[in-house]
Amino acid sequence: MKKQALDRYAAKRKFTVTPEPGPKLVSRRGPLLFVIQKHAATRLHYDFRLELDGVLKSWAVPKGPSLDPADKRLAVEVEDHPFDYGSFEGVIPDKQYGAGNVIVWDCGVYSPDEGGKYSFSDRRVAEERLRQELKDGKLSFFLCGEKLKGSYTLVRTKLTKQWLLIKHRDRFAQANDVLAKAASVLSGYSLDDMATSDLPKRLDASLLAPAGPPEAVPKTLAPMLADIGDEVRTDPKWLYEPKLDGYRVLAFVEDGKVRLLSRKGIDYTAPFPEVTSELAQLPYDRIVLDGEIVAFDPQGVPSFNALQNRAKLKTDKEIAEAQATSPIAYVCFDLLHFAGLNLRGSRYFDRRRYLTQCLLPSAHIQLVHVSDNAEKLYAAAMDRGFEGIVAKRKDSIYTPGKRSNAWQKIKAVQSAEFVVGGYTKGKGAREPLGALLLGYWDKKNLRYVGHVGSGLDEKTFADLRARVAKLTRKTPPFADKPDLHRPTTWLEPNLVAEVNFASFTPDGNLRAPVFLRLRDDIKPGDVRSGPEQIGKGNSAGRSNGGTRGAESEDGAEETPTSKSGRSSRARSSKRGAKATRASSTTSTGSRATSARVESDAADRSPSQDHIDSALEQLDQKPNRLDINVGGAIVRLTNLDREYWPGDKKAKSVTKRDLLRYLAGVSPYMLPHLQDRPLTMIRMPEGINGERFFQKHWSQAKPDYVDSVTVFSEHKDERHSYVVANNLPTLLWLGQVGTLEFHVWHSRYTPGPDTPAQTADFSSSIEALESSVLNYPDYLVFDLDPYIYSGKEAQGAEPELNKKGFAMGRRVAFWLRALLKEMKLDAVVKTSGKTGLHIFVPIERTVNFDEARRICEMVGRHLMSQHPKDITMDWSIPKRTGKIFIDYNMNVRGKTLNSAYSPRGVPGAPVSMPLTWEELEAAEPTDFTIANALQRLSKTGDRWRDVSTTKYSLSRALAK
Repeated sequence: MKKQALDRYAAKRKFTVTPEPGPKLVSRRGPLLFVIQKHAATRLHYDFRLELDGVLKSWAVPKGPSLDPADKRLAVEVEDHPFDYGSFEGVIPDKQYGAGNVIVWDCGVYSPDEGGKYSFSDRRVAEERLRQELKDGKLSFFLCGEKLKGSYTLVRTKLTKQWLLIKHRDRFAQANDVLAKAASVLSGYSLDDMATSDLPKRLDASLLAPAGPPEAVPKTLAPMLADIGDEVRTDPKWLYEPKLDGYRVLAFVEDGKVRLLSRKGIDYTAPFPEVTSELAQLPYDRIVLDGEIVAFDPQGVPSFNALQNRAKLKTDKEIAEAQATSPIAYVCFDLLHFAGLNLRGSRYFDRRRYLTQCLLPSAHIQLVHVSDNAEKLYAAAMDRGFEGIVAKRKDSIYTPGKRSNAWQKIKAVQSAEFVVGGYTKGKGAREPLGALLLGYWDKKNLRYVGHVGSGLDEKTFADLRARVAKLTRKTPPFADKPDLHRPTTWLEPNLVAEVNFASFTPDGNLRAPVFLRLRDDIKPGDVRSGPEQIGKGNSAGRSNGGTRGAESEDGAEETPTSKSGRSSRARSSKRGAKATRASSTTSTGSRATSARVESDAADRSPSQDHIDSALEQLDQKPNRLDINVGGAIVRLTNLDREYWPGDKKAKSVTKRDLLRYLAGVSPYMLPHLQDRPLTMIRMPEGINGERFFQKHWSQAKPDYVDSVTVFSEHKDERHSYVVANNLPTLLWLGQVGTLEFHVWHSRYTPGPDTPAQTADFSSSIEALESSVLNYPDYLVFDLDPYIYSGKEAQGAEPELNKKGFAMGRRVAFWLRALLKEMKLDAVVKTSGKTGLHIFVPIERTVNFDEARRICEMVGRHLMSQHPKDITMDWSIPKRTGKIFIDYNMNVRGKTLNSAYSPRGVPGAPVSMPLTWEELEAAEPTDFTIANALQRLSKTGDRWRDVSTTKYSLSRALAK
C-alpha cells in the first residue's frame, strides 16, 4: 500500500467545496469490494471500481457494463479513489472536477477467477493474484452484485489507459439491457432524484458488502424465531416477506461440502440432492444460509404434503423419481456467515443486501421476495389463498434460537402447533381414533388446550395409528387430567400437531380447531405458547412488539396462484388479520385513490367449473360442436381450421387451440374487456387470409352477447358495439374469427370516481361528451420502435428485432421514472408485436382531450431529455432510428389490443402484462398462446389491481 496512491485523486479536488471523501487509505479484512457508480458529469458514464491494496482501482465506462458477451465496452483507467468513495452518493458542485450527480448503481464482493479458482475467503491471495493480472494487462474476476453477477474480464488495449470490459460466457450472460435498472442499490434514487431530493445519509463504505467479525463456519445454529402479530400496517422501519409453508432449513457450505439442517436438527442433505448439488457449486468456500425448502405439486402449487413425502424417501431411486414429480426449491431469506465472517450481528437491512449480492439464484435456489408495502404484499398473499406475511425490522440483528418481536408473523387464519398427549375413541369408521388431545408446555407442566377431530382423514388415520402405537402410556401427561367422556389412550408427548382455530374459549380451550398436519420438524419441547401468549400476540401488532407464538418459522418466496390461477380474495379476505384497505400507497409514497372501485365484474367472472366444462367439450374430436357453457349454447364450426400456420419455431395453432386459450385465459382477460366497447380484428381464414377491422355489429347475435349503443360524432347516428362480458361471448368471438381484441380506454359503468358523469352516451354528441365513456381509466403511451433490422421490404414497418425492443425498453424505464416524479406509477405490457404499452390507471376525472394533452406534455418533456432516442414526429422517415411515443391513443374511440389478446402475426404471440422487473429481461416472443396459460398459473394477472388502485391527476399535477 503506497502512501502516494491517492495523490492524483487529492490534487484534482477541493475538499472544502466538494462533498466527496478525502484521500484516506484503509486496511481491512474480508472479501474484496467492487462498486459501480453512475455519474452524470459532462457526459453520462459509469465508474467501475475494484478494491485493491486499500484503494479503489477505477475505470470510466462510457456505455456502462453489459451482460452480453458480444459487447466490448471501453473502460478508461482513471486515478485511484479512496475506499470510502465506494458509498458516495450526491452532487459534485459546478466548476469542480467531475461536477454532476452520482449514485451507487451496483456493489458487492468480487474475486479473481482465472482457471476457475476463487479467493473470496483469502484476501491476501486474492490481492496477490490481482496485482499480477493488473501488471499483465488482463484481469479475470467474478462479480457478486445485485445487478451484475458472473465472470468478467478487463483487457488492456494498445493504448495504456484504455481497457475493454467484457462479460464472460456463463449462466449469467444474456442479451439484456441491464442499464434499464436505473436506480441506486443503496438509496433507490435515480440521478435526477439526487438533484431534487434530500440526500440520503451516507453509508459507511465498509458496510456495502458482507462485513463482520471473523469466525470459523459454525457446526450448527438454531434459527431465529418470529413472534405473532396481526396488524398489517406499512412502517418505514420494517420490510415484509411473504409467508409460505415449508421446512425451515439452515444450509452450511464449507469447502464444497453441504449440510442441510432443520430447526429440529434433522439432516435433510440426502433427501434434497438438487439443492445440495447447486449449493456445492457456489464459488464460495464458506457460507451459511437461512431459508425454507418448499415443494410443489404437479400443478406447480406449493404443497406441504408433497414436501413431507419427499423428506421421508430413503433410496436414491425413490428420490430421483420424486425430483420429477415433486420439484422443490430452497427459498433463502437470510445470510448468517460469508467467507469467514459472522454476519449475525449485522442489521437485517444490511444482511438482506448481502444476501441479494451473494446468492446466485438457480433452478432450486431462490431469493425470497421482499416489499416495503405491507398492505400490498398481504393482499397479494390473500389473493392467492396463502397464510400471510412476515414483517422484519430493518435494524434487527439475527439472534439464533431466540424468538424475537423484531420478526412478526401476520397470518389470515390463526394456527399454532401443540403437543399431542393422547387420543379418544370415535364412532363408526373412526372408532379406533376419534380426536387428538392437545397441550403446550408451561415450564415443566403440559397444559391441556382441547381436542381436535376435524381435518383427520383416512391417510392421516393410518399414519397416526402406526405412530401412536409406540407411544402409549398408562397415565395422562397433562398436569391436570382433562375431563373427557370417551375412552382415552394416553401418549408420551413426542408428537407435534399443527391446527387452525378460531380463538380460545374463556377457560383456555381451542374454539373450532381443525387438524392440519403433524410437524416432525418441530421439537415438542419448543411448544410453549398457550392462550395467554397467543392471545396477546394476536392483538398486539408491531406497536408493542407482540408476544411469543408456537408456530413454525416461515420465510418464503412470493406466493404463486392456486391451481386454477384464479384469485382467492373472496375466500381469504374475510378471515384473520386486520388489513388496512382504505387506501394503498405506491412505492414512491404517493397516495392512490382511497375508494376501491367495485363493480359486478367479480360476479361475471367465469367459474372454474364452467371453464373446465368448456375445455372438456372442446377435447371432443368433431369439427363442429355445440358446447354448453353455464347454460349458454355456443355453436362452433371449422374447429380444425389453421389460424396460425406452423414453422420451424412453433407448431400451428387451430381455431380449437384459440378457443381453448380463450377459455383458459378468461379469468384474467375478461376483467380488462368488461364494460368496454370492443373492436374486433377478425381473420376467419387465419392470419394469411382476409382481415376485417370491425367496430360495429349490426347482425344477429346470441342472447348472451352484450352490446352498447354509442352516438357517432362523424355520421350523426348511433352504432352498436359488442361488449365481452362473459365466457360464452369470448368463445363466440373466437368462433367468428376474432384473433385480436381491441377495447376502448373507458367504460360505460359509473363508479365512485365518476360522480359528475352521466350514463347517456347515445342520444347526442353532447350527451356522449358528458358521459362516463368520455372519461378514460388510463393515460396511455404507445411506444413503437422505428429501428429497422434491414430485412424489411421498402416502405414496410420495422420488424421485431432485439436492438429495437431493447431501446423501447429503455425508453419505457425513462418514462416510468418521469411519471414517478409526478407521483404517478405506471403498468406495462408487451404489445404482442414490436412495441410496449404503458398505462397509468387514473380516476375518471379528466376527459379524453385533457388526457391526450397531458400525455403529449409528458412525452415532449421526455423527448427533450433524450432527443437522440425519442421522436413524436408524424413523418415516418423522421422516426427512423428512434422510439416513437404515440400519445394520440388518448382519443375517445381509439383502441389498443387488450391484455392477453393474441396478435394476428406468425408465432401466435399475445400481449402480456409484466412487472417492471420482468420487463428488464423480457422479449415479445417470450409470450404466446402456447405458453401464456402456464405462466399465468404461476404469476396470476400482473394487472389485477389496475381497476382498483387509481391515481388522482388533479393531485399529481398540483405537485
